[in-house]
Amino acid sequence: MNQFDSDSMHRLAKLALDAGEATTPEAALALFQQYRVRIHLGTGWADTLAGQACFVTALSTASRAFLGRVEVDGDLAPLLRLPLFAGLPTAQVVQQLGGTVVDAPTPHVPSLLIGDGAVPSSATFAIRPTWDGWCAQIAPVGSGGHLTTSDDNPLAGVCAGALAVSEAFSHVRGDSLEAGHRRIGLSLWNPLAVADWQSPEWRGPRLAYLPNDLWLVGVGHLGQAYAWVLGMLPYPQDRRPRLVLQDVDRVTTSNLSTCLLVGADDLKVRKTRVVARRLEAIGFDIELVERRFGAHHRLQQGEPTVALFGVDNIAARRDLDTAAFALVIEAGLGSGYRDFRSLRMHTLPGPRPASELWPAQAASQGVATLNEAYQQLAHDSGDLCGVTMLATKAVATPFVGAVAASLVIAELVRPLHGGGTHVSLDLQMQSLSHRLGAPTTSPSTRCAFIDVNK
Repeated sequence: MNQFDSDSMHRLAKLALDAGEATTPEAALALFQQYRVRIHLGTGWADTLAGQACFVTALSTASRAFLGRVEVDGDLAPLLRLPLFAGLPTAQVVQQLGGTVVDAPTPHVPSLLIGDGAVPSSATFAIRPTWDGWCAQIAPVGSGGHLTTSDDNPLAGVCAGALAVSEAFSHVRGDSLEAGHRRIGLSLWNPLAVADWQSPEWRGPRLAYLPNDLWLVGVGHLGQAYAWVLGMLPYPQDRRPRLVLQDVDRVTTSNLSTCLLVGADDLKVRKTRVVARRLEAIGFDIELVERRFGAHHRLQQGEPTVALFGVDNIAARRDLDTAAFALVIEAGLGSGYRDFRSLRMHTLPGPRPASELWPAQAASQGVATLNEAYQQLAHDSGDLCGVTMLATKAVATPFVGAVAASLVIAELVRPLHGGGTHVSLDLQMQSLSHRLGAPTTSPSTRCAFIDVNK
């Protein structure tokens, strides 16, 4: 009898099982090992922190989705200045994040151009992510209307890099005829602007104030995406933020496909320790809370009162009502093979308490329905329990988490610069023009901050 370990399956390749395209986990992985993408670094890509954030985000998220290979070529001369990678040569970062430096790119591989220049004529898919202030965009390389990439904001760089990988993934999967042939984008200053998202007023101000004293509840897929984005921001070297990291889980094999700050050497280590090690190495002040978040949670004097919530658990979300945080920004991601690129964000307190947003009955799990692929797996293995647990695991990928994190951190940073917040925001990455949400009408609660100009 084969025993299925639900914590070992690649969480994006799992969609091939869920969609009935593969009949075994091995076949699903084999399918994804056919997927390749190329990142070409053009001139000027490293001139801004946004450009560097775009590159490392595209590389790290692509290496977890395109299991065949992520090729990188072009201008590899710069040293990075992002806090998470400060002082590292580009080629070393490529290796660290799972890419492969190549002199001669493979023909016909989907290509992402970061910076100025051109890609080989053999590329059948070539898009360019760009940014301008708080705005992020992807568009075909040969089209006009690219953003200027001059006004530096790493939040937009992260968002643009993740959107580019999502578009390339749609192309190789064939799930969108428009992929690679359209211009899409959004403003993180006003994410509800659709037709006029590129208007000058939605470019937003230059970053001057950055969040300090934050509580990250959950440091898995979303929590590490939050930490990743914070590690892209231009904090002065001697004034990095204080973070409390709360989680109880250890790194599993499946986490390698979803979490941006873990690697194979971190297996079985507590997630809090792994993330703390990465952030403390760049000067962040880290405190650990290694107990489950729940109704018992009470803030102590001097602890951060602003929380970024990244726990995919309805019961835990309901307990936000009694946690006594002054401000909570939480995100939830789609989990099925059809909706894994959707996301929803809430800012609390809002017009409805958490217990109403997530009623108790929503936490109850129904009996899992197994498709033909899972039924056959259960029959062949004799392990119905293990197969059922595998079937109920979410489809997930960090390019979705990175977009969600850019929106969540923007929601935190925006009020520090005079902007507003949102009660809720719904977004589908495959169709960015369909965005729903509601701005808050009450004064925005601001978090503690660091003035980067002092």
